[in-house]
Amino acid sequence: AWTCHCRCRLRMPMALMQIDGSRLLSPVKHGDAIRVHSRVVEKKETSKPDRGVITFDRRCVKHDGTVAQEMNASLMFRRRPKA
Repeated sequence: AWTCHCRCRLRMPMALMQIDGSRLLSPVKHGDAIRVHSRVVEKKETSKPDRGVITFDRRCVKHDGTVAQEMNASLMFRRRPKA
């Protein structure tokens, strides 16, 4: 299951829309601890009012600080109801 351990309170994505600029920079080996740094770079509404697309700039970093992977990922999420 997909889990977000940050304070962003994102829900489960509905769909993976696109991945751009994926670069594998360093191998990840068995026993390596990794973490993902995500930054929102764009939010777009869709034609359907109950969903939207968020584009993230993501970096996978190993325990020693080495960047193992970089990518931009666009995911579709269910939107919160308007108050």
